[in-house]
Amino acid sequence: MSLLIEIKGITRLSELEIDADKDWQGRGIINLKQLAALMSKGDIVVRGDSVLVRLPAGPDGYVLTSAGPGKMPSWQPAGGALKYYFPVDIGAAQSGAKVIVAQLALETGPVVTDKKYAYGDSPDDFIRRLEGLISTAKDTSVATVNQSYNKNMPVGRDISTVVDGAVSETAGGIQTDETAAARNEAANDLNLCPMTPAVEDKYYLGFSRKFRRLWINVGTGGAGNWANQIEYWNGSAWVSVSNEDDQTSDFTMSGVSRMDWDMPADWVQTTIMGMTLYWIRIRTVSFVNQTTAPRGTQAWACLVT
Repeated sequence: MSLLIEIKGITRLSELEIDADKDWQGRGIINLKQLAALMSKGDIVVRGDSVLVRLPAGPDGYVLTSAGPGKMPSWQPAGGALKYYFPVDIGAAQSGAKVIVAQLALETGPVVTDKKYAYGDSPDDFIRRLEGLISTAKDTSVATVNQSYNKNMPVGRDISTVVDGAVSETAGGIQTDETAAARNEAANDLNLCPMTPAVEDKYYLGFSRKFRRLWINVGTGGAGNWANQIEYWNGSAWVSVSNEDDQTSDFTMSGVSRMDWDMPADWVQTTIMGMTLYWIRIRTVSFVNQTTAPRGTQAWACLVT
């Protein structure tokens, strides 16, 4: 037996409509219909100022991170901030000089007698004792990393810190110091090449130590047709690195990506806009067109070997 109550001309259950977009007398169902209509697969729902809101899925590999009570969560790269790194030399050394064992102290004893010759304050069952020696680098070379520069960096196994220098250069040779912009978190304040745009536009990123990887947060991926080349200074000329691997795809991929190369044996420091560093130069070697200019947010040097 079934029961169907006719409501305003409805004679079949399939004709019944329920409007979920109502304030159900303070019961909290107020915006589910609109929220569900805007959601895609992988989106989640969080509480906004007064209603539920949609939080789109984050980039691949990112994790949902709390910003604290009363603040919206966000997707952030996995991994934590690097706090310190310590260059350390480890070696071994003797605690004293070598000595010749006095034979006279032993020749009168019978063979079966356990005779020993103690050196200095060594225990009486040792001829000579070696002590391990661990020495750390001088205080001036122990670097403290500013965590505000690294908190968005996917550290993983890398030892990374923000670059020490960033300079843009037009094909006409006009240089602009963008070091402060490369070290802070302000979005899209790096004018990545091509800037004009033209062949021979260049972007320099430098660090006080040799490095074989760059991490770059590309805030706005460029669109168009051009090609870049990664180069270093060998003391007399800019030459291409070996085994270049540009995961930014010539700055067309938005988000945090890396550039890798083999460590050059003849890489030396050079001075650009008053900064003497180990510089990597990203040079535009071909250009057809550009519909969106690439813009960067932040850059890190990776101290892998």
